[in-house]
Amino acid sequence: MNNIARKRMRQLLESDQCVTCASVFDPLSIRMANDIGFKVGILGGSVASLMNLGAPDISLLTLSELSNQARRVCGAANLPVVVDGDSGYGNSLNVMRTVTDLEHAGTAMITLEDTVLPRPHNKPAMSLTSIDEALDKLRAALKARTDPEFAIFARTHALKEHSLEALLERVKAYSKLGIDGVCIFGLTEKDKLAVLSEVTDLPLMLISYGDVDLGTPGAMAAHNVRIQFAGHQAFEESVKAVYLSLMQLYSSDINMRPDMTGQDLIRLYAQTQKYSEMISEYVSPA
Repeated sequence: MNNIARKRMRQLLESDQCVTCASVFDPLSIRMANDIGFKVGILGGSVASLMNLGAPDISLLTLSELSNQARRVCGAANLPVVVDGDSGYGNSLNVMRTVTDLEHAGTAMITLEDTVLPRPHNKPAMSLTSIDEALDKLRAALKARTDPEFAIFARTHALKEHSLEALLERVKAYSKLGIDGVCIFGLTEKDKLAVLSEVTDLPLMLISYGDVDLGTPGAMAAHNVRIQFAGHQAFEESVKAVYLSLMQLYSSDINMRPDMTGQDLIRLYAQTQKYSEMISEYVSPA
């Protein structure tokens, strides 16, 4: 267990500041982030899937694979790491196992989301569980925790898939349980952040990809935001750097793609098109 990292996480959550979260994915990247001065990192489920399987984020990664990657990352530095626990890899009992494994791996914080994973047959990709099921899974997570310093955040995609009202309903319900905070995916507007901060006193983590303006770090901190994450640019750029380095080493024009972005290369070499076709054939047939 990384008690130093967990204490640092608790200090951050109890502070009045909002910090940028670094994407960390292996021992070297977390040591770099820590040395540069970041106060928190995140091991995303999508990146863990790419690192372990070379596959896109479609719930193929297992809990044991995630836990092993988290152990390697968290054990390399005292930087607090948020680990994306997806939906807990099953029902409430699976959530308890997820909490136990990731706590043992040295994680400082876990996020548990209210989406139905893996994607059910002929259902939308981002279906939400009922609020009752989400509450039971969070209660199970709290019950499974043995180290009170280990932070448990509820994560919701309600705003992305539904409405502000649906988001507020879930945040209100989750905030009554005794969890340590709420992680919101897809919040991009200042006025919605202001409304959100009025319905919970818990620390917030925001995951908002792309070019968004939620205000200055001070303004976000005033609305209880403690952690802001804007994407896995570090991982994406590392993929591109490997590709360019291999191209230069090979010294050939064959199959060169110098203008492709890191995201383009990830989609290509994670065989995203192949998996999309399999989803269309076996999971969501027309």
